Amino acid sequence: MAAGIDVKQRLTDGNSIFKRSVDPSVLSRLARKQEPFVAILTCSDSRVSPFKIFNLSLGDAFVVRVAGNSCSDPSVIGSLEYAVDHLHVRGLMVLGHTDCGAVRAVLDGHVTENLKKVARDIERAQSKTSIDNANDANAISESNVRLQIRILADSSRIIGAAVSEGKLALFGAMYDLGTGQVRFI
Repeated sequence: MAAGIDVKQRLTDGNSIFKRSVDPSVLSRLARKQEPFVAILTCSDSRVSPFKIFNLSLGDAFVVRVAGNSCSDPSVIGSLEYAVDHLHVRGLMVLGHTDCGAVRAVLDGHVTENLKKVARDIERAQSKTSIDNANDANAISESNVRLQIRILADSSRIIGAAVSEGKLALFGAMYDLGTGQVRFI
């Protein structure tokens, strides 16, 4: 319990700092309506924060985070469809990153039962890399970004139609943990 108290206190202190630093009019405006311009599917990795990486503010992005930035779970695709259909985002980005723990877990054979769908995606992405890169976690991560883009375009009528009609840009990017650089792919 002692560790839980420390964690809760850290979060409580952080929230107090946030409340003191945020403009109340921004919160009031956002409480009425959200109007993000982009939806981002990215990894759950604590080092990958789209709001920090792209210098975004509250309300700018609709972010869905899941290990391996995988859309294999229907709730992930459904969340992104909501952003496209109801919030009218203009872009949908799949953001992968270097040194992805989910990719490493698949390569090392340490996948939990509940991550098997994510692992299947990563294995499919691995099969699409060159023989030279078949065990290169970063090459597999990039291949996985490309795979997730294809899955989103092909599996979602809403996303596919928005892309076809020119209402939505669907693209991918890789974030380098060591340099902070984003490379669009």
